[in-house]
Amino acid sequence: MSRYVTDTHALYWHLANDPMLSPAARQVFHETDAGQHQILVPGIALIEMVYLVEKGRLDIAVVEQVLTALDTIGGSYAIAPLDQNTAKALRNVPRSAVPGMPDRIIVATAYQLRLPLITRDAAIHRVGVVPVIW
Repeated sequence: MSRYVTDTHALYWHLANDPMLSPAARQVFHETDAGQHQILVPGIALIEMVYLVEKGRLDIAVVEQVLTALDTIGGSYAIAPLDQNTAKALRNVPRSAVPGMPDRIIVATAYQLRLPLITRDAAIHRVGVVPVIW
């Protein structure tokens, strides 16, 4: 079973069936939903989703889908730890290249877990710290 880390928008776009999601990312999510992979969701991504719901930018029903998926023990979606390893890995994500703290934490999460990151973010692609699926 392959494992991936997702950023906030990729996960949201998957659950909302948004055309913004690339074909490659869509395939990974569909295969994950079929039990072929596991996607780890950084805790900061959940916090960012709740924040964006509060700002009226995301639909609460979609965020509730994320929370429900994460409640399934041994399921295809799980929370990635935000711990001292992530903090150490943050040093490998240049702030000049990825200035947003949530994005840096998401990249550091993928880096420390040595997993590809599902993201559209061009700055993350350019920095080349982790393999990117898009």
